[in-house]
Amino acid sequence: MSRVGVKRCLVVALALGLALPSLTDAQSVPALSGRYRFVLTVSPSPTCPASMQVGPLSIVMDVAEAAVSTGSEVFGQSASASEIPDNGRFVWLRQGNRLHGAFGSSTLELGLDTEGTYRVWMQIMADGTVATAASGRARASGTAFGEVELSLATDPTGFPIGNCQLFTAGYQWSLEPA
Repeated sequence: MSRVGVKRCLVVALALGLALPSLTDAQSVPALSGRYRFVLTVSPSPTCPASMQVGPLSIVMDVAEAAVSTGSEVFGQSASASEIPDNGRFVWLRQGNRLHGAFGSSTLELGLDTEGTYRVWMQIMADGTVATAASGRARASGTAFGEVELSLATDPTGFPIGNCQLFTAGYQWSLEPA
């Protein structure tokens, strides 16, 4: 084999070696499925008032994952029987161990009740990764940007106590098996 042929083989082998970890990650990390806690942390920022620094905020979600042509689609909505499904949902595209997509509410007046004393309304874009948790189930974490608003869950008017708009990835989130 000529030097050029050897170099081409090395380049192909290197390219395959770099691609294989992402291919095996896609197969070794289980699907996101079942009951999860979506945990949101509003990072300190000059654009986020002190009233927003109450987290982390935790919402119990039912999550499912289904294959699509370019990977899989991860879908989640509140697990609370008292919530209206449109109060908040996420749909993320999963490609290997990477996630990207939106989490939002289609109703401006309502939000999702957290496991604490707050109701959260959000329109965010999330990026993250999927890994295997100690329990053997999949977990995910990452960053997000967009708008988040908080109110007290006990306030029937839903009047916000804080509103934050970040146009760079200033929120931290995770999806933990429940």
